[in-house]
Amino acid sequence: MRKITERQFEALQVIEKYIKEKGFAPTYRELMNLLGVTSPSTVKGLLDALKRKEYVTWEVGSPRTLKIIHR
Repeated sequence: MRKITERQFEALQVIEKYIKEKGFAPTYRELMNLLGVTSPSTVKGLLDALKRKEYVTWEVGSPRTLKIIHR
């Protein structure tokens, strides 16, 4: 597992909190709002990096399947 940036760590915290509160994963649009970004590509970049570094995973084509692997 590789080190993550502060922004990636912040995204990981937001995802974890959302899942604990709601019981399911946030959508890209919800993550955009929670992280204060205006582009879905920014969220995609953060999630792709976290997946590459083995912190999260999800099922392609299935909504709300984002899961935290390592904290």
